[in-house]
Amino acid sequence: MVNTYPDRALTPSLSELASLLASFSAPGQPTYESCHHLHQQLMQFVPISLFAVLGQSAAGVSWLYQHALPTTWQAQIKSHPVALLDELQRLPASDGWCYLPVAGEPVLGLLAQTATDQPTLQLLLECLAIRLGETQRGARLGRDISPLLRHQPAWQQKIDSLRRVIRLAGSLPVDSFYAQLDSAARFTLNVQELLVLYKEPTSTRLVYPQQAHHALEQLASLCHDRHPVETRQDDCYWSSAPLYQQHHYLGHLLLASRSPFGPDERLLLDFLTSQLAMVMELQFIRTQLTRDDRFDQQLLQLQQTNQKLQKQLKQHQEQERRLQFDALHDPLTQLPNRAQLMSRLDQAIKHYRRHPDQPFTLLFVDVDHFKEINDTLGHMAGDQLLRQIGQRLQSSVRQNDMVARLGGDEFVIYLDDCADNSRIRQILDRIETLHSEPCLLGDHELQIEFSIGVATMTPAISDISQLLHQADLAMYQAKRAGRNRNVFYATASHEPGWLSPEQALRQALDAGQIQPYFQPVIRLKDSRLTGLEVMARWITPDGVIRDAFDFIPLAKQCGLIVELDRQILRQTCQQLSQWLAQLGDCHLKVSLNLSGRHLMSRTLLGELLECIQQYGIDPRYLVFEFNERELSRQEGNMIARLDELRAGGLQVCLDDFGSGFSSLNALFHYPVDYIKVDDSFTHRMLQSPRDLALIRAMRDISRDLGLLLIVEGIETQPEYEKLLELGCEFGQGRFIASPMPGEDILPLLGRPLNLPAH
Repeated sequence: MVNTYPDRALTPSLSELASLLASFSAPGQPTYESCHHLHQQLMQFVPISLFAVLGQSAAGVSWLYQHALPTTWQAQIKSHPVALLDELQRLPASDGWCYLPVAGEPVLGLLAQTATDQPTLQLLLECLAIRLGETQRGARLGRDISPLLRHQPAWQQKIDSLRRVIRLAGSLPVDSFYAQLDSAARFTLNVQELLVLYKEPTSTRLVYPQQAHHALEQLASLCHDRHPVETRQDDCYWSSAPLYQQHHYLGHLLLASRSPFGPDERLLLDFLTSQLAMVMELQFIRTQLTRDDRFDQQLLQLQQTNQKLQKQLKQHQEQERRLQFDALHDPLTQLPNRAQLMSRLDQAIKHYRRHPDQPFTLLFVDVDHFKEINDTLGHMAGDQLLRQIGQRLQSSVRQNDMVARLGGDEFVIYLDDCADNSRIRQILDRIETLHSEPCLLGDHELQIEFSIGVATMTPAISDISQLLHQADLAMYQAKRAGRNRNVFYATASHEPGWLSPEQALRQALDAGQIQPYFQPVIRLKDSRLTGLEVMARWITPDGVIRDAFDFIPLAKQCGLIVELDRQILRQTCQQLSQWLAQLGDCHLKVSLNLSGRHLMSRTLLGELLECIQQYGIDPRYLVFEFNERELSRQEGNMIARLDELRAGGLQVCLDDFGSGFSSLNALFHYPVDYIKVDDSFTHRMLQSPRDLALIRAMRDISRDLGLLLIVEGIETQPEYEKLLELGCEFGQGRFIASPMPGEDILPLLGRPLNLPAH
């Protein structure tokens, strides 16, 4: 740190100042105790009459810590935060005031006042502001890059290339460093030119390279003092970004390319800009300190601080490696996920095209009766079972094979260079042998069985999706044949009476086997029934009740979802008309989950409304639910269609709220009356403070916007009691009542539900 008061010696010794910086560690969310400790440390150097820490909390901008703060400021931060921030910036130093903004979050600024030694206080707060900013900026590093890693993990090589150059900044001459950075940028971002320049009030200075092919005035016109700029000039696409560190202007980075940057390139450019700004700040400070021998001790302190930064950087790099791992692996079982499996299969099919004598095989594995296990023992036991199954499957295969989890209870095993039936059966026998031992779940021993479909790559298969589909068909046939067996696709497709999953679902729709079940929605405080959610069930000829999870994805995939929705709506209207005939008018709301495809066509929407009119149902009894993620993928006049539904008396619900990437935006974008909290939040809230806070935030937002909030997935008494404590109004789940046929609903209408004993 350069002494900004050259006429005055620094009151705290450099060793004392270094000790203060080294001992202060900014937590993720500063506590009152940590801020009070910092206050006491500062008091050792200069008497302070007022001290406060401004920051970002769950309630917005607020005082994280305050000592002797005027009550007017305590209130103003809630009512007029912007005006207060402006006022703090203008506090006179002559009265002993010091206010230092801090880069990043959660700490936004430090405020203090002294009656004796304002310059010393100013210096101390500057040091602490830099320290806090570096810590918070480092914490943001992993978050800034993580979307790129999740979207396209192959870019990790490009990120590593930039990081290697950044790490060389302290050991290379400045020109050599920029040359290395230029080369890395050409590789990672496919740019034609990289330039660094410094704009002064009356001129512009080129930092790198020594000479440019463009006039400095032209380059300066491409740069804005505060904001990034993208423009096209001379058949090149230019991107410029100002480089700042602690509000200190360091220069501008300019990149020229043959095509405009996409979203991924912009994320990488943000990473490059932030890292380059940090390097340039260190170079600037190092240059300033070496100009005067008086600052040798400060240079040593800076080197020590730099070592700590290097340590933090290694921690961030480890975090990035973890993010890359998470992007390619299932979080529950730690097995490869669908993205990694598809990447491996893409390589495998390319290899097969070159070497057709080396085909490979896929095993599609489904756990028999997993839903019953989940419903009986709970989700935590189900998760524990899936982890054990993943470990056993992993130990069943060879080194070059891969076991991946697609989701739910479905696994896919890739068998490398394996097409011989005898070799495939050896692996199937190993899987059966390993699972002959029961799985231990607490006090329960479970004998696990699988339905496995087998499909081998052949010249007739055009792409990976076709091979996966064949393995899926064979697995489905294994289930139809009684479960706990292996079926090869070639034999399955020629068995008498064999039906593909699409054919079986079409047959079930034609036979009326898809029927509505109803799950009660209650007011939590008094268990009063307020509504019902319709859930489709497939009643097979042998009396097995199949959950919607087993066939709704298939219906969407093969184009039967619209017809399925229409059938469920017709049966629901028929059932509702029977209830109303027996009860008369009531305040019951019946909600149906519908595909967003209905909103793409006025004809499809009209067919739904015509069905309601056909049964004489007042639309005010019905709520149409649409999944948040599915709505975000629809195009056209979707919002106009939602408005039409509401204008006709129907209400609209945003289902699985919180599962999408822009949930808050959806509340302002879509015209809805209800929101339903995704059940994943409910299942995790007792173990995850983050999920609990999100449910609390959804509760407050829904109240402020005049929306009704329903919490789904209440499966245990502790979850129910926690939601009561939070003040959530409505809920549903198996702890309250499981989905049931229409004839079982009538006795429940008009009275509170009898919940399990508390």
